[in-house]
Amino acid sequence: MQDFLIGRQQIMDRDQNVFAYELLFRDSDGRAPQHTEATEASNQVIVNSILEAGLEHVVGSHRAFINFTRDNLLSGTALLLPKDKVVIEVLETVAIDDALVESVQKLAREGYWIALDDFVFSDAWLPLVRTAHIIKLDVQSLSTDTSRSYIKRFSKLPIKFLAEKVETQEQFLDYHAMGCAYFQGYYFSRPKIVQGKRMGASQHALLRLLVEINRSDIDVDSLAKIISTDAGLSYKLLRYINTSALFRLPKKVESISRAVFYLGLNETRRWANLMALAGFPDTPVEIIMLALARAKMCEQLAVSAKQRNSDQYFLAGMMSMLDKMMGVELAEAIDGLPLSEEVVAALLRGEGILGAGLDCASRFELWQVDKAHFQDLTIAQIGQAYLDAVVWANDITAELAGL
Repeated sequence: MQDFLIGRQQIMDRDQNVFAYELLFRDSDGRAPQHTEATEASNQVIVNSILEAGLEHVVGSHRAFINFTRDNLLSGTALLLPKDKVVIEVLETVAIDDALVESVQKLAREGYWIALDDFVFSDAWLPLVRTAHIIKLDVQSLSTDTSRSYIKRFSKLPIKFLAEKVETQEQFLDYHAMGCAYFQGYYFSRPKIVQGKRMGASQHALLRLLVEINRSDIDVDSLAKIISTDAGLSYKLLRYINTSALFRLPKKVESISRAVFYLGLNETRRWANLMALAGFPDTPVEIIMLALARAKMCEQLAVSAKQRNSDQYFLAGMMSMLDKMMGVELAEAIDGLPLSEEVVAALLRGEGILGAGLDCASRFELWQVDKAHFQDLTIAQIGQAYLDAVVWANDITAELAGL
């Protein structure tokens, strides 16, 4: 089977919390599949994201919206998927006839959620409207009056509306007021800067801790000393190693240096990063996961391109998300931190090879596949770095929830 790149885009609820992800795909050369290849592409998404990686590793505890063509729907491909984890998107290009309607209705009877993509009403769509759970309204192609008329027309049906391709706050507020339950678009990928907001001393201390943890020259003893200076981290590390079923140590560990010895440098650094990120007040777990995923992708890009300082890529990737995590400008967030000039130049001005790695990671996140480049890596290698990073970040964020 031909390999396909996998991406994803958040779908938010009315409070701007993540409700689901739409899975996106390109072929291994970064090209959008042609209509004749769409069935194969959708099958490949299923194979890659579920049978190989595992759907829960790609979307965590959320649902996955997956596009289905007519052939997919008629062949029963969707029945391979867990009904409680997916939303079947019926593409607007499908030819509607009795066979197609029966296939979609069967999926609904089996307990699958059905969404109608890029919805434009015609009488032929009425049987599917009566079956659907979600209707997606393209805010770029539909007028607000048309969208409002659809919502009013089907208000007595148990249907929820999703506004897609939302790019501005005005669009979000308009469709929120109309009663849309879900929202999707680039607007939700931008940092929400709160004018006049300032960092507190505790936040700055956490940032300094993150920088120290990720120093390229750190050793086991130094890391143990850093953790020992933070009472909260010390307590959590000892609790983690003494209660986790992963270790089953013969006797209780009572010193930080011993705990770091058992865990090892890389595992302790990973754990400390997770705990430090979790210490940011009012930061949603989703943002923490995104920060970890970008950091890991930058690191993976460096490893694949045989760069020696992959830890610096991890640090730069994580620091690049501080504006989203803290609601302040990035320049303010990193001001006064002991970061190298190379990292600062990459973060604030996109300069150097570190800046190129950050640009590649952020563009792939936004599914700007044609603009995602780093060194001599193929787009397939970049796509694999992204998928590996998302799986890794989802797994360790799940660990955070259990601590």
